[in-house]
Amino acid sequence: MIAVLILLACRGEPPPEDGACNGEEAYCQRPYNELAQVCTHNAYATEADGFVLPTPNQRFGLSRQLDDGVRCLMLDTYEVDGELMLCHGLCGPWGERPLSEGLGEVAAWLRDHPRDIVTFILEAYISERQTLAALEDAGLDGLLYDRAGPPGSPWPTVEELITAGQRLVVFTDDDEASGGWHLDWRRYGWETPYDDPEFPCVSGRGDPAAYDNQIFILNHYTLCELGGCEENAQVNNAADFSYDRARRCWLETPEVNAFAQIPTFINVDYYDVPDGAIFQTAARLNADWPGAE
Repeated sequence: MIAVLILLACRGEPPPEDGACNGEEAYCQRPYNELAQVCTHNAYATEADGFVLPTPNQRFGLSRQLDDGVRCLMLDTYEVDGELMLCHGLCGPWGERPLSEGLGEVAAWLRDHPRDIVTFILEAYISERQTLAALEDAGLDGLLYDRAGPPGSPWPTVEELITAGQRLVVFTDDDEASGGWHLDWRRYGWETPYDDPEFPCVSGRGDPAAYDNQIFILNHYTLCELGGCEENAQVNNAADFSYDRARRCWLETPEVNAFAQIPTFINVDYYDVPDGAIFQTAARLNADWPGAE
């Protein structure tokens, strides 16, 4: 423990204090992948940051999302005229933000919240080298979780990650991801289909039967004609509907969820409506742990 504190001091980061982990003391001994967390789909595509087309998926910026309890951010990374950007395919004045600004915002938040862990799920159109350089420039490289175990091996607890100072976990869909700090989520987890109004529990990508100890991304949003829309989120994020769907997908079934993985990330649009109900869903799931039955 003394060595860990010295390492954190050398990084200029305050050592973790006793207390809650990701907001609750009860979560400290929870394996990272067994803690249900709210995740924002296209977290950067916000009304606050001027995204208009495709229509934004969130109302508030990244800091406000984290302040409100979001702990997983889905980010799309591009290179536009030599600059790394956050945008949704149609980069330009209708919706883009420098990647450096977004990462800097998260870095500042993590410095102010030494007992919290944040996860990135990247849809990457830039190289691993570019991604790492951007993280280094933002001062986030010293916080990266470096996974030593192969897919299927147990994850550290939330407390262990905090104590080690590894409070940023980075997943990606980059086929060239080398592991360690840069994890191809399709090797380490699985997801339900996205933008599916039937809200099925089957796998869209990844293999839930491949091994235990995976991350489970529960895609729980539907899009409107031009992209994100609050009216769909009002229905999708409602407390009973989202909880019942998450419980159903958690249940152990050979065809759907062979190892009874709890949804690690509940991926939503307009997380704040209706009245932050999706956070109630995450809390109820975590209270149900370790089993849905």
